[in-house]
Amino acid sequence: MRMPRFALSSFARITPAALKRALAAYVETPKTRMLLSGSTGSLVLRACALVFRVLLSVQLARMLGASGYGAFAFAITWLTFLSIPATMGLDQVVWRYAAVYYEGKSWPVLKGLLRFALGIGLLASSGVGLVAAGVVAWLPGIDWELKATFLITFGVLPFVVLAQIRQASIRGLHHPVLAQLPENIVYPALFSLILVVGHSLTQRGLSAPEVAMANAAGWAAAFILGTVLLLRILPSSIRSVPPSYRRSEWLVMVPPLIFIGIVYNAVSRADILILGFFLTSREVGIYAIATRGAELMLFMYEAMTLAGGSLFSSIYATGNMNELQRFTNLVTRSILWSSLPVFIVFMAIGPWILSFFGAEFTEGAMVMRVLTTTFFVSSLGGFVIIMLYMTGHQKDVAIVMGLAGGLNVGLSFLLIPMWGMMGAAVASGTALLFMKGTLVLILYKRIGIVSLPFAIPGIGPIQPRSPGSGGPGSPGAATSRMSSAEGIATPGLEERS
Repeated sequence: MRMPRFALSSFARITPAALKRALAAYVETPKTRMLLSGSTGSLVLRACALVFRVLLSVQLARMLGASGYGAFAFAITWLTFLSIPATMGLDQVVWRYAAVYYEGKSWPVLKGLLRFALGIGLLASSGVGLVAAGVVAWLPGIDWELKATFLITFGVLPFVVLAQIRQASIRGLHHPVLAQLPENIVYPALFSLILVVGHSLTQRGLSAPEVAMANAAGWAAAFILGTVLLLRILPSSIRSVPPSYRRSEWLVMVPPLIFIGIVYNAVSRADILILGFFLTSREVGIYAIATRGAELMLFMYEAMTLAGGSLFSSIYATGNMNELQRFTNLVTRSILWSSLPVFIVFMAIGPWILSFFGAEFTEGAMVMRVLTTTFFVSSLGGFVIIMLYMTGHQKDVAIVMGLAGGLNVGLSFLLIPMWGMMGAAVASGTALLFMKGTLVLILYKRIGIVSLPFAIPGIGPIQPRSPGSGGPGSPGAATSRMSSAEGIATPGLEERS
């Protein structure tokens, strides 16, 4: 496969002096140094998590086969989808405000925020889980094994929702690496260990419901560990103060965030959900493994998102648009140059990679190539969704995601009956690229920041104006946007995928 000309010319310009300048960019300001330390820690942890996830996927695929893996993946996809209304966007609310209250030492409000989010999350997830389980139990025509897999999986919903809120809390307290530890390391490791023990005790392959029970046990253990970590890193001062609540301020973000979450899953997961209606569990399993392989492209993108989101918000709060553009350039170029070699390798040896999961999964090689290309191109826009969240433009994100979700669903219903798995990949990829491209344009129109790794002739950052002039780059404009109903209440403040 021939490398694009722009990539060859860019590689040719990489000299020791250029590498030195690139390193200097990471240590230029306190924020970029935090990005370096946070993204490096996230990168190491993500690398370990990647190994666990790949080994776990191989283990599950070989243990269950394409059909059994498809049933389990279908249930997990529904669990992911249901976690959106159950979480109510509270993870994003906590992520946004926890850092603000932490920096301002507003311990009563921080305590109230955590209690409020966790309490509402527990009630909502329990209610949604019970309703979903009741619907599955009532539906006729579902075989016992698939029904049992769904019921057990839905029982995990409270653990998943509370874990997301707790993860956001720890990230907001400036511990992005620690926040990922329970779900990215402990959970897959324990899940895999339980599968090995179960297989050894039964001396046979496990069924999809038995795998679902092992999954539930892994989530429960990770949840307990995550709760202990949160309690340990909370400031000691927070324990002795009474909680203070700003419910109206927090809840104003919930409706658009719920909508955004649902339509984002319509963009990212509708392909598997609709495949489950039209195709067999075997084809769903093959497609799910191809998707899992392609998602490795998002490795560096996720690490940068986890480390850089709250730093972007902090710089934006100062109104220094030049520093904000330099920071964004550093993020997007880091994603490009770290992801490009992985993209080339995956395009070249996709079938060989899939063969590790089992011979039947190599049927998804072309699907994996399409999805790999989609994820690579979409990641070049950086964490533009988080950037718009942090600058108070979640309504713009909601509108674009709604359009992209509708596009994905419509194309999936149109293309899957004709092209099967490839139709799902084309539908999902088209919707994702439409969404990311539109959001990059909106980010530029709203705050004047170009979130791309390369320059576009005639387009650049909007220059800051004098303070208080109300321009898009002025500190006064930044502060006024953050005090609006859509934005961050006070200055100062972050993934995946």
